[in-house]
This record gives sequence, structure tokens and C-alpha cells, in this order.
Amino acid sequence: MEDRKIWTSVTLMALVGGVVTALLYTNRGRQSLLRFEEAMDDFGHSLQQLRGAVRKAGFVAAQGMEVATESMDVVSGLIGKTERRSAQSTLH
Repeated sequence: MEDRKIWTSVTLMALVGGVVTALLYTNRGRQSLLRFEEAMDDFGHSLQQLRGAVRKAGFVAAQGMEVATESMDVVSGLIGKTERRSAQSTLH
């Protein structure tokens, strides 16, 4: 069983070494690395845009909550005034 683990590790390391060699020491490999790097830069830029959009959405949601809270306070105040007026008119 121990020999099998060793050979699996050796095979895996040989494959990794072959891929690294192909990427670093061939023109096609270097071009692939450049394309991959450009793709990662684009992906990072997209993530930054997403982060900005999420921040804006959070800001808008917070403003919406503030408006809703203020509206509820105003409506509660109006209802309270109406109830007091009704109670006063029934007393007179």
C-alpha cells in the first residue's frame, strides 16, 4: 500500500512538472499564461464592479428603510391625532 502512495505521488509530481515546463518554456505556454493573466485581471475588475454595485444597493436599501421608518412615524402621528380628535368630539 505504501508503494502505491509513493508511485501516485511521483506520477502526480511528474505531471505537474511537465505542465509547468510546458507553460514556462514554450511560446505557446507563455502565450497561454498571458491570456490566463489577462482573464484573471478582467475577472478581478468584474469583481470590483460587483462590489461597487452591492455597496450602492446597500446604500439605497438603507435609504429606503429610513424613508419607510419616517413614513410610519408620520402615519402613526396622524392616526394618533385623529383618534384624539374623535375622542374629544365624543366628549363634547
